Parts: sequence; structure tokens; C-alpha cells
Amino acid sequence: MDDTGAYRFLSCLLVAPAGLETRGFVRALHGGGLAVLEREPGETALRMAESGEFDIVCRAVDGDGVGGLVDIARLAGCGRPVVAVFGEAQPELVAEAFAAGADACLELEADPRVVVAQVRAVLRRAGAYDAGAPGNSGVLQVGDLVVDVDRCEVQRGGMVVPLTAAEFRIVEYMARNSGRVLKPHEILNAVSDDYRYLPREAQDVFKVYVRRIRRKLEPNEEAPQYLVTVRGFGYRLEGGRERVALPARQA
Repeated sequence: MDDTGAYRFLSCLLVAPAGLETRGFVRALHGGGLAVLEREPGETALRMAESGEFDIVCRAVDGDGVGGLVDIARLAGCGRPVVAVFGEAQPELVAEAFAAGADACLELEADPRVVVAQVRAVLRRAGAYDAGAPGNSGVLQVGDLVVDVDRCEVQRGGMVVPLTAAEFRIVEYMARNSGRVLKPHEILNAVSDDYRYLPREAQDVFKVYVRRIRRKLEPNEEAPQYLVTVRGFGYRLEGGRERVALPARQA
């Protein structure tokens, strides 16, 4: 938590070439409670990494590794926690990354549990992660809705809401992005490991999930206070406050 008592979400800057497949790695970080911003290598990304705006930087090392290793050395020199990531962790490149100052080395396809454990270990050493703090150990709160990521459990007003695994992943993702209007295909693609949804097909699929989740989550399905439809745009997760209906505009 921060000084105001609000949960502070950790952030990661992932610097990787556009052609590198990073989706699984990003999902692992999301699952560990980190918000991830991806940027391609270059001076702009490096300056962002040096700014201190992000809790941790993950720098992809590909090809001969020269550019990535130079960036890692520069970031380590200014005290930024940095993890080297590889499409394939060749021993000589891993050794060079550690020599350049990397705090940890990971393959992009590493088990998500290993990714999260390594990143948290780096953050602990940097003083940015407190394993005992509820917000950082995986508890998200939106109004009177509590999403416990570690226990895969959702509570509304202190009562457990019995969601399926797929329903829980949707609510968790929306809780991490609370206040934002999210499109159905954005949500489904963020929580699906094996399939990429097109915008049109996602509309129909997500409507089924919305009905199921509302049936369990909302006190009144006809007047949702948590999983709210923003017509023409998508859906937003709110904190359960009573919403006052505004009079319809005159044509």
C-alpha cells in the first residue's frame, strides 16, 4: 500500500523487438500483479527505462545480444532493476547479461510461476515489493468488490462469489483495469491462452460470459452495478455504488 492506504500496482517496462513473441511473458507478469508497457528498443525506450517511472525493466536480448547488453549495462549503472529476457537462453549470452549487470535472466517461454518468482525476487532486493503487503501479494479491490488473485476468489461485500475459472480470469483482468472501458475482444484475448478472438465473434462470446457473471455477481441483473455496459464501446468494472439513471435526451 502507499501512504494513503490505497493499493499500489507495480509496473514493468518491457523493451523488445516488434517481431519477438512476448504475449505469454506479458500474461505471466500480469498474473503476478504487474502492469506492463511494451516498447521497441531505441533511445526513447531507454530514457523511459532510466526515468524511474517503472518498478522494473525487462530488456530482450536477441541475435548477437550487443544492443541489449549495452542497454542492460546502462540501466544497471543508474541503479534500475533490470531483467534480461531471451527467446532462447544461450549460456554465453546469459553469462554476458549477468556480467553487464542484469539482476535476473529469463526465457520468454519460462513457466509463469518462475517468471513471477524471479521478478518478485528482483523487486524485493530493490525494495519495491513487500511480500506481506496485501496489494502486492495479489489482492485487488474495486469498491466493495475484492479479487484475491492468490486464492482465485472473488468477494462482494465480504461474501464469496462462486465463479468458474474462466469467469474469474475475466473479473481479475477487469479489476486490474478498473475504471477503463474494455472491448470484448481485448478482454477475451487477455485471458485466453489458446485462441485469438476477432472483434465481431468476441461480441457474442463475451455476452454469454456477461450473463453468467452478472447472475452471480449482481444483486439485480437488470440494473448492474459492477459489470457495467458502456453502449457502443464495451464494458467497465465498477465498485458497486448505486448509479442514478439520467433522463434520456430529447431527439
